Amino acid sequence: MSEQSEFLKKIEELNELAADQENVIFMDQLLAIFPEAEGNEERIKLLTDYLKEKRIGVDEKIDADEFMTEDEKNYLEYYLEDLKPHKLSDDKKNDLRKKAIAGDEESAMKVLNDYLVNVVDIAKLYTGQGVLIEDLIGEANIALVGALEGIGALEEADDVDGFFSKICMDAMQDIIASRLDELSEDEKLVKKVNKVSKAAKELYKLLGRKVTVDELCEESGLSRASVIKAIKLTANNIEEIDYKEDEQ
Repeated sequence: MSEQSEFLKKIEELNELAADQENVIFMDQLLAIFPEAEGNEERIKLLTDYLKEKRIGVDEKIDADEFMTEDEKNYLEYYLEDLKPHKLSDDKKNDLRKKAIAGDEESAMKVLNDYLVNVVDIAKLYTGQGVLIEDLIGEANIALVGALEGIGALEEADDVDGFFSKICMDAMQDIIASRLDELSEDEKLVKKVNKVSKAAKELYKLLGRKVTVDELCEESGLSRASVIKAIKLTANNIEEIDYKEDEQ
């Protein structure tokens, strides 16, 4: 295995471990995965900075409020107020969790509603990564409802928090990854458009006339389909290209 592959494998191990520990890694765990970092302050800082970007705390949870906008803070204020009627006492919570595990659907829903305030705390860990906090919460809540039947597979009432937490974190990570993929695709399209436009301008100056799609393909190295797609994305506004709408 290459050095790069080994590093990525260790990073993945860190992320999986943090997901099981509510986004916290302990220093002894970090050094167990990266033993070469022990005594190397620069190496440790690089790793802890990476973890912070992923909203993973070292030895303690990150103060997620520093990553939130004022609009997000205002949203949470009202959202948390709406959750107050669903809050359960510890005794009531434990009793309902046992009933939920035993298969009582009404108890399971009450347990879920009580847990929703924790979804907010988890969502704070994922702010500042391209997804609004209300979208993170909404996605997690949908995932929780969808997985509610799984509560019956748990053995103890104390297992509920971990079960719900994992569902929330997976849902939030998925929506962030999805948004990043969308952004990546948009960036690729922009780069293609810019490349086609630049090549068209250069050929136009060189030839002293509008250029054809075939000439652009040869100049830019892009496929004919990519060039035509770039032209259409600009609504055929690259003036240096001789292109007709019915051209394929």
